[in-house]
Amino acid sequence: MAIIPEGLLGGVSGIVRDGLLGVTSDIVRDKLIPEFKSLWGTDEEVKRLKDQKDRIWEFICDVYEKQVVDKRQMQWVIDHIHLAYQIETALETYHDECPERGPEEPPLGIIGSIKNGLKKTTQIRFLSNFQKEITAIKERIRELEEYRQRYGIITVGEDWDDVGGGQNKRMKRDPVHTLRPIGYPDIIGFATDIDNILRWLHDENIVSLAVVSIVGIGGSGKSTITRKVCNRNDVKSSFDKLIFTEITQNYVLRNVLREIAKKLEINSTDNKDEQELSYLIWERLEETRYLIILDDVWTEDLWDELSKILPDKKKGSRVIITTRFENVAKRADTTYPPYELPLLDPNESLKLFLKNAVPKNHDCPDPSSDLYNIAKQFADKCRGLPLALQLLGCLVSIKPYTIPAWKDLLRTMTFHAEVPKCIDVVATSYEHLPLIEKLCFLYFAAFPQSTEIEAKQLLRIWCGDGLIRIRPNDSRTVEEIAECILEDLAQRNMVQVLKRYPQGSIGFIRLHDVLSELAIRKAEELNFFMVRSKSDDWECCSKAPRMAIHYPLDLDISLGNYASHNVYSLFIFNVPVKEITVKEITLNLDCSKLRKLRVLSCELRKLDCFELRKWCTTVKLQSLEGAPHLRYLQLVADIEGKESEFEEWIRGMKYLETLDLRGTECYLSDCIWQAKTQLRHVFIYPGIKGCPASIDLKNLQTLRGFVEWNDQWGTSSFPNIPNVRDLSICIPEKVSAREVASLIGRLKHVVHLTMLGNAIDLQEIATATGSCLFNENLISLSVYNYNDNRRDSATLSMPLVLRDDMLPPHLVELNIRGYEFGSDFIPVLEKLRSLKALTLWRMSSKENEDQVRRIKCSAGGFKQLELLIFRHLPLEEWEIEPGAMPMLKWLQVSCCDPLRVPPELTNHLSGLQSLDWVTNIQTNNDALNNIFEQRPNLRFPVLLD
Repeated sequence: MAIIPEGLLGGVSGIVRDGLLGVTSDIVRDKLIPEFKSLWGTDEEVKRLKDQKDRIWEFICDVYEKQVVDKRQMQWVIDHIHLAYQIETALETYHDECPERGPEEPPLGIIGSIKNGLKKTTQIRFLSNFQKEITAIKERIRELEEYRQRYGIITVGEDWDDVGGGQNKRMKRDPVHTLRPIGYPDIIGFATDIDNILRWLHDENIVSLAVVSIVGIGGSGKSTITRKVCNRNDVKSSFDKLIFTEITQNYVLRNVLREIAKKLEINSTDNKDEQELSYLIWERLEETRYLIILDDVWTEDLWDELSKILPDKKKGSRVIITTRFENVAKRADTTYPPYELPLLDPNESLKLFLKNAVPKNHDCPDPSSDLYNIAKQFADKCRGLPLALQLLGCLVSIKPYTIPAWKDLLRTMTFHAEVPKCIDVVATSYEHLPLIEKLCFLYFAAFPQSTEIEAKQLLRIWCGDGLIRIRPNDSRTVEEIAECILEDLAQRNMVQVLKRYPQGSIGFIRLHDVLSELAIRKAEELNFFMVRSKSDDWECCSKAPRMAIHYPLDLDISLGNYASHNVYSLFIFNVPVKEITVKEITLNLDCSKLRKLRVLSCELRKLDCFELRKWCTTVKLQSLEGAPHLRYLQLVADIEGKESEFEEWIRGMKYLETLDLRGTECYLSDCIWQAKTQLRHVFIYPGIKGCPASIDLKNLQTLRGFVEWNDQWGTSSFPNIPNVRDLSICIPEKVSAREVASLIGRLKHVVHLTMLGNAIDLQEIATATGSCLFNENLISLSVYNYNDNRRDSATLSMPLVLRDDMLPPHLVELNIRGYEFGSDFIPVLEKLRSLKALTLWRMSSKENEDQVRRIKCSAGGFKQLELLIFRHLPLEEWEIEPGAMPMLKWLQVSCCDPLRVPPELTNHLSGLQSLDWVTNIQTNNDALNNIFEQRPNLRFPVLLD
């Protein structure tokens, strides 16, 4: 090989170096620097963009309370909401990712020149892309203006109250108007139908198992009258077992069998297959006279399967089936012909409408009045459909109780209902919702039909999406505003309230199937939401800003290939399938393509399926940091990958407000608190290895899970969570009562407090505090002392000594577990005038001579108590004086032997609705049987609607 002289090599390299740097300098000088300087005006663009966003949200908030009847107006407003999202995302990206700009550093040789060139190139690339985003936003603004002019839609500055001949008036509630209380559905016009069903149930001429099939369209009242029949005392006393089971459209047979087995009090059903469950149910029913109600059966196949578990011992057992399909009813049984539930006649329709439309503090209009004639016109439009009459009545009820107001509403209703298309009737209630409630209602499209929805979860989703905005001078939080919206939807009967908490807030809700179909239809019409359950349907979702994937368990997919890069909210739910062929379920979610995502909810473990125990059910999150604008993250599934990687992703989310990991089995370190987030609600189970110690979390309102104690929690230098309202915390035994008292004393805004620990001594904490240790806002307190569980099951629980000033008098809910209750605890607790729910649970198995054996509830005590639960209390005698617990509705006593049933139990507790007393003492069983003979309705839980 030829050797190149060193001098020649140096000369060549110098020529190459000088030439290359010269060319580079020319490019930077002639091309890049002018473009870079042209982008220095971006700051002004950003300011104008922010002003534009603020004006859009100001307009949207202004029209939120108004009713946008015209579909084009509705679409125009939704488009502006999405435009505001686009601007917010662009501004957040600019502030978070824009490279730092400053004076150019003097070049220090080749390396310095290259660094300066690369820095300028990076800045130019980013700012150039940002300018393209600004151009796209400007183009979108121009398109919306052209759309407005083309269809004659009002401008932002015009008064919406004058548009549409009064159809878009701001919704104002009559100051003297009082909404109807939420309760059982109204039973009007079904007297003959109920009598016919009762006659069949009590038909003594037929002793064989017989089926009563009730057929009717959705919303005709099938479930309502069935529940009414089952709640009758004469029905409950006629059957040994009464089971009410709701059937979903996408049922799984094993889940239906498990539900029936649970209501028959068959234990340990989790690990049993269909054949074992069927045998156990057959065995339990074999020697009884039973009544089973199967509500809303969709297919003939289900009856074929369930008929195999129903023994017929000629005892007069009955089955009631409600269905929309006559072929299902005919398949079930031929003993009785299918009963076609008729619609209401005009008089019954008018009566039901008026019952819902007239405020409870007003009298019904006189038959000769104009208001009465208008009411008849309203009722006639519903053609006898009960659901439509109820919804329309609730809609009218929020209007002023005047002739002009009712006439104005009647003019907007041009339809006459075709009963098979009852969804069109129900749509009237939707059309007259204020705009913000319309948008929130559309969110129900995300949930599979018949899903029980946790109310607070729904509220956090609404807030995470950004729909809820706080107007100037409104002191409420976004969550409080959202709760008011949900309450209004409930008062309008647009949602069904399944449970309320003792303090009055909504706990769980559900939508009628017809309303669920309406939400999906309207959401897809407006391109607000797309709902898909098959991979070949997802291509049409490419432009949908929100997606709901109802995820079949036999399908393995990669959502990154289907979800739109413009999607703001993404929901993934389990849906059951009858036959599953795979053994591993993995959801591959590539967030790098979901840059604009705000809400991500993935629930893949709520389906209780036996075979899931054998499968790997995971979510494979790829590039979670690729969704930097995430506000709401909920995962109910195992996460594939290391927890440290997941924590790193969380710390990179600057805008995260809700982190819900209750189903992931994650145990995160305290490093998670280093995230520069806007966290408001955190749910992590099993928990967090440490508390926020040095970072200010002023926005945090909810912190639930097994959150370990931090040494700084009990010091005055701990200001981290001053505004927390719902707190769950683990207190180690080594922590002093003074430290705990110091923490509690600073939690001025806590409404719900849960304390878990090995040795929580409330008396010591109260002594260290010197006064009531809880703030005046606290309404729910749970103290769980696991001292006996974590050491030795035979160890005594900690004694609990109460005094009058230890608990706040305004407490509504109290749960105390793991203590030895002394003789003073009932006299102290019964003075809590606001207490509605009380649970006392002693968890030790070792006897204590000092344990109280006799308790007395005094006259006038527990004035507001509605729910009382005693568990594992070694009591012997319980005295109930007349006038004690006048509001008590639900009483549960279990594992409290040798406690005797008080002889005055039912005489003094006249309002009792449900009694559940588990005992092994024969005299107690005899006493309970006598009670149930006198008041058979107490034997079964109240069937809630």
